[in-house]
Amino acid sequence: MSVREQFERELTERGFSFEIDPESGCHLVSVDESQLKISLENLERELADGVDADRVARFVDTILASTQTSDDDYAADRLYWSLEPNDYEEKADYCEPVSNSVDRVLVHLSQCGTMITWVTPDILEGLGLSAEDASSHAFANLAREVEAATLEAQNVDGMPLGFVITELPFKAAMILAPNLRQLVEEKLGWPVLAVVPDRDFLYMWGAQHEELTQRIGPVVVREFTRSPYSISTEVYQIVDDGVRAIGAFPAPEEPS
Repeated sequence: MSVREQFERELTERGFSFEIDPESGCHLVSVDESQLKISLENLERELADGVDADRVARFVDTILASTQTSDDDYAADRLYWSLEPNDYEEKADYCEPVSNSVDRVLVHLSQCGTMITWVTPDILEGLGLSAEDASSHAFANLAREVEAATLEAQNVDGMPLGFVITELPFKAAMILAPNLRQLVEEKLGWPVLAVVPDRDFLYMWGAQHEELTQRIGPVVVREFTRSPYSISTEVYQIVDDGVRAIGAFPAPEEPS
């Protein structure tokens, strides 16, 4: 049984009707008076090695939980900028390009820390925030996470390779934090280079150690290829005035 078949079976057993959107191929699931548009792309990548019925059931649980979210569940101190690939058929309402293949997207993290929601105009209206205000909160909240995080450094032939310990479930977004320098400079130097092959993977190293870049290429490609929440194989340079992509490791093409 495929992931799609297991998903549809789970919906049917719970008494939910659905149809397939002819343009995107997504499932349109009717819940109460709402119709949810669900893509299985990430779930299929996660379960590429075999269908896990319990994992599919938890996926459906998350979808249904999202419909129970009220305006009171949203808060300005849980707004963040996150990193997403920019090849989605439907773009987020609030996003800005970081590179040719990656955007920063305004998201809301649930109080339990497990549900990441793309912010909509309705959410900001409920919070009484403009898009500009929400952006300021998102950067400030990333800065708060950086202050609470710990940087560990592994010695690779005399060159420190840094990784971050944090409770934030999308640590890749920390490269956007305005105060990142205060976390990394002592152990890695400044400016730094970084890779974020998926949303919960972040390696950083001093820009002076360019030779380290090729050493980590295979790890980046492997993580990008197997992750259900992949971002990019790009290498980013982070300086005082922002982030820019300076190259990318070649990733294998997905089979047609």
